[in-house]
Amino acid sequence: MQAGVYVRRVTAYNLAAEMSTISSFLHQFPIITIHVDHPIDILLPSSHRRRRRRGTKKGNDSPSSSNNNYRQAKARIDELDALQLGITLCDANGRLPLTVAPVGGGGGAVETAWQIGFSDFDLAAHYHHAVVDTDAVARHRAAGVDFEGLRARGVPAAAFARALFAAAIGHRRLTWVAFGGLYGFGFLLKILTGGAPLPDTAEGFVSWLTEFLGGEVYDGEYVAARLKDAGVVDMGGELVSVARALGAPAAEVAVPRQAGEKSLVACQVFMRMTGLFFAYHNVAVHRAKIHGLHCH
Repeated sequence: MQAGVYVRRVTAYNLAAEMSTISSFLHQFPIITIHVDHPIDILLPSSHRRRRRRGTKKGNDSPSSSNNNYRQAKARIDELDALQLGITLCDANGRLPLTVAPVGGGGGAVETAWQIGFSDFDLAAHYHHAVVDTDAVARHRAAGVDFEGLRARGVPAAAFARALFAAAIGHRRLTWVAFGGLYGFGFLLKILTGGAPLPDTAEGFVSWLTEFLGGEVYDGEYVAARLKDAGVVDMGGELVSVARALGAPAAEVAVPRQAGEKSLVACQVFMRMTGLFFAYHNVAVHRAKIHGLHCH
């Protein structure tokens, strides 16, 4: 983890206080980067991987393959619940809010991110579910995710949705960012809609995104892929690879382990891309474009 950045853990016991803190920062730090930990294979659907092995450019997703990507993601997200949600706030210069860390976290004012742990996923009940990737479960355990602790002390998704609506949804001009937005935003939409199935089509999914989150929604993975396709910079792939190619401080220190740290890295990736490569080219051309769903 990057020195000087403290990840505040949000449970059922401190949800109200932490969401109030987040809400108080949104005017000054209106860019919200999220990352979702979930028990699903983190790679894109197999049809996309097969196409990449055959040498098709990453940006040239056909409508049929994009629909397949969406249908597979929808089926997985509809069936399962998120484990944790990381939230990093920043301003237009990439600065993070300061909070006072507890004594065990070093004390004093520190840059801050948040990690919400959810209670909805029951590992004992779902471990053998066809959609659950047991390797992903093992990776999360190795990274320190406490499945039993989340179940006992985590936040019910419905309670978090109410708190997020009160804090951020619908009445502020915010920018929402994810790296791998199909699953990140997909799980967020599921939470915000009370567990409702995602729309049947990719077009419906994007419509929901703009309806719930507004027009300023970005997928950092999509932006990175477009920069690579354009020959601007040789980077692409998963979050840590892109972060290290860009020199993101959090990824230089250590591999991010859980959702809070990953949201920090995703934030740094997006802000570095926009700062380095969009001085004369507005990043808004990539609004609401989701990796795996959209072509150029």
